[in-house]
Amino acid sequence: MKERKCVVVDAYSTGRYLPEEFKRYGIGTVHAMSAARIPSIFESHFDANLYDEVICPSERMGYDDIVEYHLQALHGRELEFVIAGCETGVELADSLSERLGLPSNGTALSAARRDKARLSCALTYAGVRSIRQVVSDNAAEIVSWKREAKFEEIVIKPLNSTGTEDVFFCSTDADIQRALSTIIGKTNRVGALNRFALAQEKINGQQYTVNAISIHGEAFVTEAWTYDTVPIEGASSVCSLERLLEGSEPIVHELSEYLERALQALQIVEGPAHAEIIVDHRGPVLVDFGARLQGTMSAKARTMALGHNHMTLTAWRYADPNGFGEYMRLRGPYKRKSHALCVSLISDRGGVVTGHPGLESIRKLPSYADAIAFVPIGRELVPTTDLASTPGIVYLVNSNLTQLEDDYRKLRAMRMDQVFDLMMQDRD
Repeated sequence: MKERKCVVVDAYSTGRYLPEEFKRYGIGTVHAMSAARIPSIFESHFDANLYDEVICPSERMGYDDIVEYHLQALHGRELEFVIAGCETGVELADSLSERLGLPSNGTALSAARRDKARLSCALTYAGVRSIRQVVSDNAAEIVSWKREAKFEEIVIKPLNSTGTEDVFFCSTDADIQRALSTIIGKTNRVGALNRFALAQEKINGQQYTVNAISIHGEAFVTEAWTYDTVPIEGASSVCSLERLLEGSEPIVHELSEYLERALQALQIVEGPAHAEIIVDHRGPVLVDFGARLQGTMSAKARTMALGHNHMTLTAWRYADPNGFGEYMRLRGPYKRKSHALCVSLISDRGGVVTGHPGLESIRKLPSYADAIAFVPIGRELVPTTDLASTPGIVYLVNSNLTQLEDDYRKLRAMRMDQVFDLMMQDRD
């Protein structure tokens, strides 16, 4: 029997679970690294034992050299597909899949799938609504643009960071200066140097997260959630709660139609996509995008609520494309099996975690489904300012909406010093 093989580029974040999913289909995985070093935010995600082989480039290589290095290492192998495991692997996965003649989104718009400014330009070019913006490393230029556009408030962020890192809401000239002082010249969490910042109009409306999977140019929305944030001192806002929507709801249809047009504009024809969309009085507009799996999610809890999840469906799409396509076409809009909440904990304090005493009480909630991304014992918990500094995420799933809401209120009533045992660090 012919041995089946695939390549996962940067199998970190949710992508770290793909090798085990592909193994269920009898597919072995080669891990290709887009850089010699794993970004520190992902270091704990990597287990070399999960892969048949790990291909690691040299630190001295530029991007083109890295592509050629991997192509030479993979030469002569019978591979079925190449997929990005997380955000940092998108461009290399595009390059390798295109050069190897495998299912691919191609490289023509690779940069637009990573760079938030180019993404907006690609949408505009295709006639899809996008956010008005300017790219600059100069605060005075952004101040002038804001004044001429008559925006009361704008959003300033890095061009290609992740986890809502360094996102600022700016109303005054001083706000803009502070944002640029923080962003410009900083190496962000994915290892990229911020040479410029992106300033965009602030869209005021309801935010949603929407996941999709494409096969041969046909996109299927797998789930949509409301995405609620709360303002935090020292940050713009942080995610507090996501609520799973029913696939037949009119808003899901509106989001799906818009996302399908956006995917076409970005030439996403194969594989997973994760989108953040705001709907205001003018309709939907894309505010963030990834041509990869959604990060930091519980596959277990989402399967409880949906019967599937973004990762397992992605594995099915690549391992059995015919079966996946036939099933999704017959399925129609996804169906919610139970109500579900994704609750992001928010901390106003810091210290070294010495225990998780509150987890026992959380697990006793009737709606409890899973707890992920809790700050490990021995690691430092910091006040929450973005997605990466969220101290933990709890999923609640229940077919009884009243019980679900009651459990949510109990969870929110817990103080962080009830959830975590903290030891204050000596700063001297």
